[in-house]
Amino acid sequence: MFNFKDMMIGKKIGLGYGVITFILMGVVLVTIQQVKTMETITKRVVELRTPTAYASLMMLNGINHSLASLRGWIILGDPKFQTERALAWAEQIDPSLKQMHELASDWTDQENKTRLKAIEKEIDALKMSQQKIEDIARTPENYPAQKILFDQAEPLGKNIVAIVSKMIKLEMKNKMAIQNKRLIGVLANIETTISLSLERADEFLLSGKQEFKNESQENWKKNVEYMKTLQGNKKNLSGEQLRNFEKLQGGLNQLGPLMEDIIRIRSGEEWNWANHWVQTQAAPVAFRIKELLNDMNVIQEQLLENDIDEISNRTHFLIVLLVALFFAAALIIGVLGVSITRSISEPILNVSKLADELVHGNSRKKRLPIQSTNELGTLSHSFNELLDRLQEDKPNLKD
Repeated sequence: MFNFKDMMIGKKIGLGYGVITFILMGVVLVTIQQVKTMETITKRVVELRTPTAYASLMMLNGINHSLASLRGWIILGDPKFQTERALAWAEQIDPSLKQMHELASDWTDQENKTRLKAIEKEIDALKMSQQKIEDIARTPENYPAQKILFDQAEPLGKNIVAIVSKMIKLEMKNKMAIQNKRLIGVLANIETTISLSLERADEFLLSGKQEFKNESQENWKKNVEYMKTLQGNKKNLSGEQLRNFEKLQGGLNQLGPLMEDIIRIRSGEEWNWANHWVQTQAAPVAFRIKELLNDMNVIQEQLLENDIDEISNRTHFLIVLLVALFFAAALIIGVLGVSITRSISEPILNVSKLADELVHGNSRKKRLPIQSTNELGTLSHSFNELLDRLQEDKPNLKD
């Protein structure tokens, strides 16, 4: 059975050093393990969480930048906005998407990986819609109502006015004064209402003001009424005038639907294709991307907060552990030191005390207690034997 008192002095000292070494090794190993764990978490924060948040923010800024540049191009037509939009894609959106794609393999949240796939699809849709908008924005095709007005309605209106002017000139040569004046007045009103209707339609296209729309429609209604009046006086028209009337009627039949299309298109949301596509295509796609990025950022912020909390908790745990180990080590070393010291010093003090008593002739029959079987126990045993031998030899010395 193990008995600390019976251990050799060297082994006791070795045991003390061994215990101290073991405690130090334990402290070092625990510290290394905790530091490595915190290093892993810190690396995850520095190389994964923070870059992901930065890439997400850069993509969001790039999308806003590209949309703002696109609107600038639509409104002002300055080529610098095309350059700005291209830079937004080349320096912000595309690099951030590439960076997130590279980081995604180490993401710990599966939902964010799914969101990234959705973002990639939406980014492709956004790029296509923006390019389509940019291509059409400063072209006549962007304004279908204006294209109808300039390419069809106005040329047709000029032809109609020319026909009416010709009819007025012919009518002025007619000798039937009263009927002549009446027809000239009707024809003049037709000419005026056609011109005013086209002018107000043009102003409505430019401003979008309701008053111009109303005036254009009112003049067209008046024109219809004047044509009915002219229709009622067909019997007073000459053969040439009848032919002109048929041309006039045919032109107005073509112009009427065109005017309706112009007003209808400008009154709706598709009068400006670029603006309409921004509102119905580019902006909704951008909004969906922003929602996905916001959802992703919420998760990333939570993960980042968790990592920071874990670092803080582990740091606190390490500090508490080191303090506890320090006091535990101090206690163990103290107890062990006292035990070793007492196990060594007490027998030596007993020998010294007994030797001192013998010098003064006292306690010749007193013997040292043998408390162990180590060197000190052997010393006590030998000292006792020496005293016994001296006690036995004392009578012989007297003889």
